[in-house]
Amino acid sequence: MPVRFELEVTDPTGARAGFLHTRRGVVQTPVFMPVATHAEIRGMHSSEVWETGARILLSNTYHLMLRPGAEVFRRLKGIHSMMQWDGLVLTDSGGFQIFSLPDQRQITEQGALFRSFHDNSRQLLSPEISISMQQNIGSDIMMVLDVCIDSTTDEVGTREAMERTHRWAVRSLSARDAVPTGQALFGIVQGGIFPALRQESAKFLTELPFEGFAVGGLAVGEGREIRNEICELSTRLLPENKPRYLMGVGTPNDLLDCVRRGVDMFDCILPTKMAQQGYAYTFQGLLRTTRSVFQVDERPLDPTCSCFTCTRYSRGYLHHLLRGSHALGARLLAIHNVTHYQVLMSRMRQAIHSGTFDALYRELSPVLARTEKGQS
Repeated sequence: MPVRFELEVTDPTGARAGFLHTRRGVVQTPVFMPVATHAEIRGMHSSEVWETGARILLSNTYHLMLRPGAEVFRRLKGIHSMMQWDGLVLTDSGGFQIFSLPDQRQITEQGALFRSFHDNSRQLLSPEISISMQQNIGSDIMMVLDVCIDSTTDEVGTREAMERTHRWAVRSLSARDAVPTGQALFGIVQGGIFPALRQESAKFLTELPFEGFAVGGLAVGEGREIRNEICELSTRLLPENKPRYLMGVGTPNDLLDCVRRGVDMFDCILPTKMAQQGYAYTFQGLLRTTRSVFQVDERPLDPTCSCFTCTRYSRGYLHHLLRGSHALGARLLAIHNVTHYQVLMSRMRQAIHSGTFDALYRELSPVLARTEKGQS
């Protein structure tokens, strides 16, 4: 089996800790996957990412299909060799990127037709093409191509997208099995904000031989309260013995909320995106390093952090770099932010094992909530 999930502990809150066994080794869960959209973590090289504690990354099938393309991955022996990355790689299918091009794509039963933003060439992304591209990339975990929609879509439109996602899931499985590569494949539960549709989607997909399941169609405008409600409903409908992945989420407080609701795997661009904007996540609050109050601050970003940035550089130096838009500043913040996310996941794993997750939640949630409002 390409992936085997070993559930160790389930906290009374619903938080889970376990191991994801794969062809390239074992990953502890819950786990956060930094996003290597173009086969690179913005501002960091692979050894630096490894030093943060990350052991699995997410890369983007849509972007890698357009550039450098399947032939390059075949010739250069896959993404691990290209990146010089010893850990795992999960590739998304491209569904969200297609969703992000509402005026530039056409979705039919065959797949999604769109034009490349590189050269305006006409492209087709179908379930079969998505799987083939992911096989060429050589990721350890692949995702089915799904139809991602806005959370404001009505029930009729949501059902239509969900049912097409189901048909594409069956086609994705067939495409994967036609060319055995040892890669795992996850199905994606859809259904928008409608509980009955979520139940229907989970029932359909869990009867198929996927190695894991994702909760899709959240963090697309529905609001935090509804997202948490649908997330909790969806995880309850999924098998206990397979990994649960919440796609595209999120902030540190989102991770805390959704681990509490039984999610095992996460990804989000925020650690590096926020670094580009001059923001550092800490366990005392979010620091906007460009604020003048930090100009002569000799302290590290986070006194509890042992990352490369915090053990060497002051807030004052980082303020200087970010105010001047120097590339080194965003790079140093990225190293810190990715480390912060890994430390947060480690603290949650430890709390689940020790039976203190609820106490950790009550300790961190107010701080992380303040962080998201920028109160630093």
